[in-house]
Amino acid sequence: MFASNRVRCLAYGIAIVVFGSLSTAHAGTVLATPAGLNPGDQFRFLFLTSGTQAATSTDIGDYNTFVNSQASGATYQGSVVSWNVVGSTATVNARDNVGGFGTNVPVYLTNGTILAGDLTTSSSNKGLWSGTLFTAPTIGIGGNSVTSRFAYTGSNADGTGLTDRQLGAASFAQYGDPTVNIGTFGRYFSLNALPNSIALNFYGVSSELTVPNGVPEIDPAGMGSVLALVSGTLGLLERRRLKAS
Repeated sequence: MFASNRVRCLAYGIAIVVFGSLSTAHAGTVLATPAGLNPGDQFRFLFLTSGTQAATSTDIGDYNTFVNSQASGATYQGSVVSWNVVGSTATVNARDNVGGFGTNVPVYLTNGTILAGDLTTSSSNKGLWSGTLFTAPTIGIGGNSVTSRFAYTGSNADGTGLTDRQLGAASFAQYGDPTVNIGTFGRYFSLNALPNSIALNFYGVSSELTVPNGVPEIDPAGMGSVLALVSGTLGLLERRRLKAS
């Protein structure tokens, strides 16, 4: 009786340890739900990369890959978040690359601070593409302040590409200044141009996220591994108990 209970307790302990390891399997930043949001609410995050690269590529996918690599596997509710760059090439506008243009979805910095009221050009709600924001977008993926002077966008303040200044243009690319005063119209995303061979920072915007209604589900693949381990351990310990008795 006591031996059987010890077996069960040990198995439960193993399960707790393994489940705990699953919750910390990702080495990236764990992003928290911003204050004030309710279950079912949709929102996005924006961060400023700490790393830099040139803006010579004409392929928007190269810049999306860069911001995802800079996010380093950041997760929300146990899932790795995907990111798109705030950037325009000759064929893709930044607001289309980010997606959701015109929707009433707020954007937050990764430290939980509200950045934009929606994904519109409406200045009354400080839309992401309105040229005005609630605060300066100087926060990195880990919620820390990033020391950066400029960030490439290739764009106008409204998220459209700036002709001959898009990412991958012949010589120059448009950049924004994350540190400008929040009353300065459009300067976050569109200030001036530099030779695109110079390496600068970029902004990354997350896919649309939804505040969960309850406890996040466990990855089914991870659950299978846990059950197999616990089952095997129970069987082994029970055989040893029977042999000893």
